[in-house]
Amino acid sequence: MELFVVMDKALLGRGAFGIFSSLDKAQSFIEELTFHSVVLAFPLIGAYVGPGKIYAAHSYDNFYDTYVFEGIYSQSELAYDAVGQKGLIIEFVIDLPGEKKIIA
Repeated sequence: MELFVVMDKALLGRGAFGIFSSLDKAQSFIEELTFHSVVLAFPLIGAYVGPGKIYAAHSYDNFYDTYVFEGIYSQSELAYDAVGQKGLIIEFVIDLPGEKKIIA
């Protein structure tokens, strides 16, 4: 399953702002933002079991003291395995960027 992630254009510390099921929905969301962002397509890692939550994993970069986007996962455990104890995991609902929360 391929999803479209809206993230900031920063060279370091790219973070996910929303995850969408289509490129059109992602581009529509970008029009509402007041800062520069980009849409990138990523595969969902793990089996998607239906409507619900997905997890954006960000690893911590000690040298630059920032979080860097790593990927999107179907389960929080898979995301945690990818980024470890220092990582940042954000729970998203596909196509609802306002429905997100930090879980680790």
